[in-house]
Amino acid sequence: MSRAELAPLLFVAIVLTLCVPLTGFGVLAITNGDTGLIEGTVSYENGSPVNGATVYASPMDRPIIGIIPHFTTDGTGHFAIPHLWLGKYAVSAEKLDEDYPGMTSQFYSDGRFETVTLTSRHSTASISIHLGPKGGILTGTVADAVTGAPLNACVEFRRAKEPGNFLSGTGLVNAKYRVLVPPNTDVLMKVWYGGHKPWYYPGTMNKAQSRPVNLKPGQETKLDIRLEPDSNAQPGGCGMPVGTVVQP
Repeated sequence: MSRAELAPLLFVAIVLTLCVPLTGFGVLAITNGDTGLIEGTVSYENGSPVNGATVYASPMDRPIIGIIPHFTTDGTGHFAIPHLWLGKYAVSAEKLDEDYPGMTSQFYSDGRFETVTLTSRHSTASISIHLGPKGGILTGTVADAVTGAPLNACVEFRRAKEPGNFLSGTGLVNAKYRVLVPPNTDVLMKVWYGGHKPWYYPGTMNKAQSRPVNLKPGQETKLDIRLEPDSNAQPGGCGMPVGTVVQP
């Protein structure tokens, strides 16, 4: 192949190399005056590194549209989240396959999470995150009490001592579900679906008789929820999952 024929191929190879995303182990994160980097390690409560945890850097001083910046830890528990706008971030880790909830959610963390402020003079930060404790685990099914038809219902969880601290929406408790709740915490639970009476934990249609659920870390409880049809109930949905906003 002649030098003239080889030159375009070399150019394409160089461009493709530069365009490959930098992900996974051995990330090289380059910052400049307009962006920053948060890196560090995630460990279990016993100090061993966590492989496969997802670390989030959630902006606290500005709204975000789209995906929250995040990174998955490698075998040494290391993570690096590059190209962050300068500002204040809540940083936390989750590992849902081992029942560790995301602590940037105010509902789960109750405001206890790491914070980092990136500035033009200090655009790089290094932190250590300790995963835990595990969440309490609710599992079960939701169905129509008369027909047995499965229902993808709406749910609302509220901290009993802080009613303004909540998590609500659809997709959290489906016809067959597994959901985490803050451990060692009194949590009020309401489930509803259009055309049915609302259901309150531990299994009543009367809100005044509702009681909080309180589970230990890793404790699992099964709840098969049956919603009674109600011709007077208004049809309606509950929207995407929402919760208490993390405050700066």
